[in-house]
Amino acid sequence: MGIQGTEVAKGAADMVLTDDNFCSIVNAVEKGRAIYAGIQKFVAFIMSVHIAEVMQIFICIVVGIPVMRTPLQILFLILVTDLPPSIALGMEPGEAHILKMRPRPKEEPIVLMWMWLAMIMNGAVLTVVVVAVYLISLINYCDGEVLQSNIYLLDSYEVRLSKAQTVAFISLVWSENIRAYISRSFTNPMWHDILGNKHMQKAIVMAQICLYVAVLTPYLSDRILGLRGLEIGFFGWAL
Repeated sequence: MGIQGTEVAKGAADMVLTDDNFCSIVNAVEKGRAIYAGIQKFVAFIMSVHIAEVMQIFICIVVGIPVMRTPLQILFLILVTDLPPSIALGMEPGEAHILKMRPRPKEEPIVLMWMWLAMIMNGAVLTVVVVAVYLISLINYCDGEVLQSNIYLLDSYEVRLSKAQTVAFISLVWSENIRAYISRSFTNPMWHDILGNKHMQKAIVMAQICLYVAVLTPYLSDRILGLRGLEIGFFGWAL
């Protein structure tokens, strides 16, 4: 006990309760488990989206289609789309059943085997979605061509290619934002208490604002990030 206990007892103790209340142990365990789960969610999200981003570029290189994003676009994704939701996941409130979970062994790693499998599968799903959107965009803007060698022979291929890359860029940001909400829980669906983490709302709103600023600001979009304002007929809306 931190108040009634002697200095000798406190010096020899492994744990000291500063308010002399055993309920503090329960609160401390709950808080510790919530922090640990937040770290796991942070790792699961950031690894899954990074696996997807690497797989997308790898597929472009292997298949022979133009790489779908520039180095500055990758930097934008890391700083704006990936990092803020990751921090928000680290601040995720503890779930209601967190104290009913079994104690975690000391030697257990942070990332479990089933988490690795889930990260790879989620990364694969993100890759399939974004690559499919990119291929459709290339077909739409590049007269049905998808291979890099053929696209480079087209008139104004830089403009055509940048439009397809912009569509893929927007789809990736939206997909990663959805993935951030899915990562809030390993057991509950995405819509369960969807507004329960106010930090996540701020992170997603900021990512969306930065996305449209990056796409719609003339000098920033075309000269720096290599993006371009679009008229996307097959999506039914325009930027």
